[in-house]
Amino acid sequence: MKKLCATLFTAIAMVGLGFQGTAAAAHPSGCSYGKWDLDGAWAECSKSNGGKYKATVICRALDGGGDIHREAGVWKSSGVSLVFCPTMTTYKTAGLLTKPS
Repeated sequence: MKKLCATLFTAIAMVGLGFQGTAAAAHPSGCSYGKWDLDGAWAECSKSNGGKYKATVICRALDGGGDIHREAGVWKSSGVSLVFCPTMTTYKTAGLLTKPS
């Protein structure tokens, strides 16, 4: 029990002092996103930092049925990610998802 308490105290102290270790994964950086053509969205990051990214789009149903959220099917580590609204919808807003690996 003493060893567990000492280990927990050390870990808490290290985090409190800013020692995060090497296990922390980095997300992509230098990212931009926006509207693509009439009914889609694009996303791109200049540095993947070992992570991945993809474009997202929110589309508005033309029949008043509400918003539809879509995201690109493939995570990217370089290049442009594209996603499009389905038929009978219109572009509302673009976005970006990232993950550390």
